[in-house]
Amino acid sequence: MGWGKTLYNVFFALGFVSVLLGLIWFGKKLKLPLWKVAVTVVIVYPLVVLWMFVMFWIESGFTAFGGNNIVRIFVYVPLFGLPVAKLLKIERKQMLSLLSFGPLLVHGVSHLGCVFFGCCAGYPSAFGFYNPFYQDIRFPIQPIEALGAVAIVVYLFLRAKKRSYVPDGKEYPLMLVLFGSSRFCFEFLRDNEKLLFGCSNLAFHALFMFVVGVLWLVLLKKNSKRQQGARKTAI
Repeated sequence: MGWGKTLYNVFFALGFVSVLLGLIWFGKKLKLPLWKVAVTVVIVYPLVVLWMFVMFWIESGFTAFGGNNIVRIFVYVPLFGLPVAKLLKIERKQMLSLLSFGPLLVHGVSHLGCVFFGCCAGYPSAFGFYNPFYQDIRFPIQPIEALGAVAIVVYLFLRAKKRSYVPDGKEYPLMLVLFGSSRFCFEFLRDNEKLLFGCSNLAFHALFMFVVGVLWLVLLKKNSKRQQGARKTAI
């Protein structure tokens, strides 16, 4: 189990590296200065990780501090990032576009470490990976989830490229809808405690993520129509 825990921690650290490198690369596409992107990652990433632990502490009834699962904090990342955008004078839509990649990159890299030690495993299966935490073969849900996150990264990048990297404010809510819906489905393949209707704690977090993303997109559409109506009235 010792080597499994070590690899788990290595992948957790690589998650931070992937965010730093990935956002620096995409920041160039958005024509953001390197130092601003680096400062954003260094400030926002530790804050959201701390909030992840705090949320688990609250959910556990203030009895345990841990819960190393970023699904809890996808919705809240903009709350930490937008004040930083104001501080660094980064346009709001640019920051949201940049931030939409961060949680996915963390999940796509760090979650692979769960194969070696994490408790968020799939059900016992003849097909899968040996999990030192449970000491048996488990369905490989972690790499499947990681690939799902990477697929969303590719979609968001291709969408941004098609728009010539001009953000429209929809990147983050789209990410919430896509990741929230996929993670909700993946939760049924994970061997964890079910709370209600066969749904786990994290399934409800994923569902909340999906709902927030849908409502966000609806509000953006209504605001766009309102602005178009205002322009026509002015003409």
